[in-house]
Amino acid sequence: MIRRGHAAAGKQEVAMRNRVSKWLLMALVVATGLTLPAVHATADGIIQINPGRADKPGFLVIIEYPGQYQLSGNLRVPDANTTAVEINADNVTLDLNGYTIQGPARCVKPMASCTPAGGGNGVHTVNRRNVMVRNGNIQGMGNYGVYLETSSGRIERLVLTGNANGGAVFFGGSISDSIAEANGGDGIFGVDLKVRRNVIRNNFGYGLKAFGKSASRNNEFIGNNGNAVQSNLKSAVGDGNTCSATACR
Repeated sequence: MIRRGHAAAGKQEVAMRNRVSKWLLMALVVATGLTLPAVHATADGIIQINPGRADKPGFLVIIEYPGQYQLSGNLRVPDANTTAVEINADNVTLDLNGYTIQGPARCVKPMASCTPAGGGNGVHTVNRRNVMVRNGNIQGMGNYGVYLETSSGRIERLVLTGNANGGAVFFGGSISDSIAEANGGDGIFGVDLKVRRNVIRNNFGYGLKAFGKSASRNNEFIGNNGNAVQSNLKSAVGDGNTCSATACR
């Protein structure tokens, strides 16, 4: 029979071992130059991503492990074919922490084209689950600001502007409280999306082009698609979407 005091002590020992193992792993990563994108973590376990990274050709930062990550400065992308952050793990939260991922593309106004274009994305992931990107700016990327090929992606409080081929592309998930502005393609594109409380304006293509079981509520559309159709989704009464300051139809 195990006494309660001994059982509690055993649980504390296991928890301590787990914490020590985590810190030893991080120390090993730093010492050996593996691709965990941080040199330290905060007291609450948030892993800091330092600016100036170049993990491998074509990528500034590669995230290989689940966890909470946070920028500690702006990331500047050297060319249109480089991706700023590649996420190769499930259960990742990337907090831009108010900083900017800056690419080289510039868009002509009124919207006509963005150059240079290329294959680089601000944040990119394929075949992953539970990925969140939030709280910052992504601009001037050669391809898309955010490309999330995941069934459970979330974008919150991002400003996506001047990206050569579009603001955000994702397949399943939600985008809220964000701005998609003056991108060289659609502001937001995807399948099975929940699009809420965003400002979507002056994009070269549609403000929102969404398919499958997508829905949009309380978004503001202005000047997209040459002031023609702002979204391919039909707004119902009560959805709260506005197109050029009047209710979308």
